[in-house]
Amino acid sequence: MTTSLIPTVHLARVYEALIAAYGEPVNQPDNDPLGGLVGTILSQHTSDINSGRAYQQLITTFPTWEEVRDAPTYLVADAIRSGGLANVKAPRIQDVLQTLTDQQQIQEGTQTLSAYLSTELAKRTTEEAWAYLRTLPGVGPKTAACVLMFNLDRASMPVDTHVWRTSQRLGLIGPKVSADKAHLIYARVLPPEWVYPLHVNLITHGRKICHAQRPECSRCPLYSECAYVGSVNAQETAFSG
Repeated sequence: MTTSLIPTVHLARVYEALIAAYGEPVNQPDNDPLGGLVGTILSQHTSDINSGRAYQQLITTFPTWEEVRDAPTYLVADAIRSGGLANVKAPRIQDVLQTLTDQQQIQEGTQTLSAYLSTELAKRTTEEAWAYLRTLPGVGPKTAACVLMFNLDRASMPVDTHVWRTSQRLGLIGPKVSADKAHLIYARVLPPEWVYPLHVNLITHGRKICHAQRPECSRCPLYSECAYVGSVNAQETAFSG
C-alpha cells in the first residue's frame, strides 16, 4: 500500500519505537462487518473471553441474523448472558438488525442482512462508511471504527481507553482532546497502513507499561518520546484538532 500522508517526525518515532518494542501486527480481516458489529456490541464492558462465548452461543442458538432479529428479546438475552449486560445488549443488537432491515426494504432489496451491510459499506469511502455505521442504533465512533478496521481492513482508527491514554501521554494528541475527537484527528494524520499496527501496539503498550495508574516509566521503551515525563513538549508534538 502506498503511503498517502507524511507523518510528523514525532509520530514516526513513536510508531517505529512501538514496532521495535512489540513487533508489527498484521490484520486478518474476515470481511464480515455485521458479525463484527454484533461482536463489538457484545464486547462492551466485558472481557474478550466472555464476549466470545456470548457470540458463539448467539450464532449457535440463532444461525442467521434474521432469526436473531425476529426472536423474542428475552431469548436473545438468554443466549448472550455470558457476555454481561444481556438485557441491554439484546435489544441493541435487534435494533441494529431491524434498522438494516428497514433500510433494505425501502430500497426494495432482497439480500441477507450480512450481504446488505457489506454492500452498503463497500460503496462508501472509509470516512463515509464510518459515518454511516454511526447512524445505526447504539453504534458509537469506536464501534464503527472497530468494524471497519478489524473486519474490513480499512484505515479507521478505533480509540479505546488505552489508545486515548497512551496517545495523550506520548504527546500524539492534546490533553484536552476527547476520544471522539481523536478518531477524527487520526483519520486525518495517519498513513493508512499505519492504522492497524499503531492501534494494536498502543493497546499493548497501555496494558504492559503505560497503565492508567502507576505507569512503569522506568522501563518504558518510549521514554524519550513521552510528554508525560517531559521528554517532549505536547504543545509542539500533539495534534489538537
